[in-house]
Amino acid sequence: MTILNRQKTSSKLTSIIGRSALVTVSCAFLLTGCATNLAHFNGVEQQTRNEVEMVRIPYNIRFADGETALSEREIIRLNHFLRTSNITHGDEFSMDFPLDRNGELSETDTKRLTYLSNLLKDSGLYLSGGVTPYGTEPSVNEGRLLITKYVVTTPECGDWSQKPYPNHENAPISNLGCANQANLGLMVANPRDLIIGETGASVNAERMAGAVERYRNRTIVVERATTGSTEN
Repeated sequence: MTILNRQKTSSKLTSIIGRSALVTVSCAFLLTGCATNLAHFNGVEQQTRNEVEMVRIPYNIRFADGETALSEREIIRLNHFLRTSNITHGDEFSMDFPLDRNGELSETDTKRLTYLSNLLKDSGLYLSGGVTPYGTEPSVNEGRLLITKYVVTTPECGDWSQKPYPNHENAPISNLGCANQANLGLMVANPRDLIIGETGASVNAERMAGAVERYRNRTIVVERATTGSTEN
């Protein structure tokens, strides 16, 4: 009896093991089939974004020896450069001048920087008060005007290479939010704001409280409505 029982038990174990192996192989085939649709989801897909690049446009300015103001010829050349540079909102202006061994401007170049700042201010342009080194240092009696622009490149939408389902990880698909990003890049006034936002001014609590006080205590006068006709 013992031998027969052992044989029956062995047969049952063999059957169970065989079924388990069959189930394992079946699951493997199922997972392999799902992998073709899920392989492109790794949970960290990067969404489409606007790319912002900083571009600097240099322009060399020549001064006469010892002079702190530009000649009429140089002013005409400078105005032509500004007109053809497609200046837009958010463009930044700075100057590059020769510096001494201590990194300081000479007295003459300091006066030239002030002169150029006032000259550009007449055209509604703001020149940075500091010096921006750029490339090879300018020669004596020369300065380099730099226009810093921020250019935005919008993403190309319509990428449906990733299937939206099945997506058991709830990972973002390739085209998610692309239209919103592209529209933001097209309508932003200053692309630099996509990298670093503008810093607000200090809070003036007295001014804010005054506005609220005037709103609450003001006297509203409603004029009598008329038909628009006048009587003689």
